[in-house]
Amino acid sequence: CHKCGEPCKGEVLRVQTKHFHIKCFTCKVCGCDLAQGGFFIKNGDYLCTLDYQRMYGTRCHGCGEFVEGEVVTALGKTYHPNCFACTICKRPSPPGDRVTFNGRDCLCQLCAQPMSSSPKEASCSSNCAGCGRDIKNGQALLALDKQWHLGCFKCKSCGKVLTGEYISKDGSPYCEKDYQGLFGVKCEACHQFITGKVLEAGDKHYHPSCARCSRCNQMFTEGEEMYLQGSTVWHPDC
Repeated sequence: CHKCGEPCKGEVLRVQTKHFHIKCFTCKVCGCDLAQGGFFIKNGDYLCTLDYQRMYGTRCHGCGEFVEGEVVTALGKTYHPNCFACTICKRPSPPGDRVTFNGRDCLCQLCAQPMSSSPKEASCSSNCAGCGRDIKNGQALLALDKQWHLGCFKCKSCGKVLTGEYISKDGSPYCEKDYQGLFGVKCEACHQFITGKVLEAGDKHYHPSCARCSRCNQMFTEGEEMYLQGSTVWHPDC
């Protein structure tokens, strides 16, 4: 037995290459029986779902509850799919829909349309948040609660002028490519950046189409439980 070191006789539980007495396969923290339920492996320790989430879990930025299975990551935050909603209309964003972040709120395509009209006329002189010079009467871009010359609203990383959607980080605008390169989440399987829905298993993240059982090579269905060992995941039945 991997836990007590005594020979295994009678009914034995096999977990990967290790063997346990049924009574010995328990949560490292609370001691509950793991033979009949799901479990996680972290640093060689076997933990029940409750203790794993409490110690290592990720909470939804929307509702504050722990997330597992299918989740949405946006701007460095993690959400349940139903909790990632438009700030204005409160409707959850459908899979694959483009979401606009205006520096403060996440907006669905419909609610973002009135916000994405042509640059507004600056009614009075003010300082450009980019170059610091006055913005004379004329066109100014309003973004991140500041006014900018049209040519001064640039990605902080690459310097490209931002004419469409952008992502804000610590009050600075970035193009999507540079934001992903600096702060994005990569899929553990294909190593590409993830936008939209993502499957999370422990501290690993996957595109829904990339998360496959390492034993049967079948995809995981929405909400299906995963077992995690190192960088591999598998179905409970496998």
